[in-house]
Amino acid sequence: MAVLRKAFQPKSWTLTLTCVLLVLGIMLSIQFRTQQDLAKVLTAQKTEDLVAIWDSLEQKRGALEQEIDKLRQQQFKLSQAINSRQTTIANAAKDIEKLELALGALPASGPGITVTITGDTPILYLDLIDLINELWTAGAQAIAVNEHRITAYTAIGFTQKEETLGITINGKPLLFPIVVKAIGDPHTLKTGLTYPGGIVSNFTTMYKVPPVISEKEKIDVPAATNLPSLQHAKIKS
Repeated sequence: MAVLRKAFQPKSWTLTLTCVLLVLGIMLSIQFRTQQDLAKVLTAQKTEDLVAIWDSLEQKRGALEQEIDKLRQQQFKLSQAINSRQTTIANAAKDIEKLELALGALPASGPGITVTITGDTPILYLDLIDLINELWTAGAQAIAVNEHRITAYTAIGFTQKEETLGITINGKPLLFPIVVKAIGDPHTLKTGLTYPGGIVSNFTTMYKVPPVISEKEKIDVPAATNLPSLQHAKIKS
């Protein structure tokens, strides 16, 4: 008898399924009723009201499109301003680099010539100064003598040992051979030294041994090591 009663008891999954079906039926009934109410509302609207709603939505859409166009124009102007500022900064950086190269604060590289003077040519420091000035006049953009960068602050002088006069650069003795490097157009620089009556002609006449000039596709010139640091001078405000 107990076995027969147990066989006729409802199982737990049957109860769960019944609850699920009941909830699903309620939800479908609510959704159906909501759709009917919405249809009744739209049907009850007058044509004039629907047209007014449509016009209002069109006006809002047009206003939003105008706002989008305005924002795009602002974005374009801002992008132009940023690009212009970046260009200005890049140009300023190039100008600073050119000034630093001219001042000698940066190493330089480029085509040019080398002028080699051996110990058989006992030149004086004034002769070296004339040679450097001729190179500047011919368009040299950077000059070094035995790896000493020549700038406006370079001091070329002499020191006397017994009966001979030695050349000094910034107080340091200059040893032979003296190699002068000049960056610029090689042909123009060479022409500026070798024209009749020029510096090479004078060296040949005085010392019988002309300097050796070689055109180079690339010359490396070091940065100056004797540039002063300003302690008192400031930019005028």
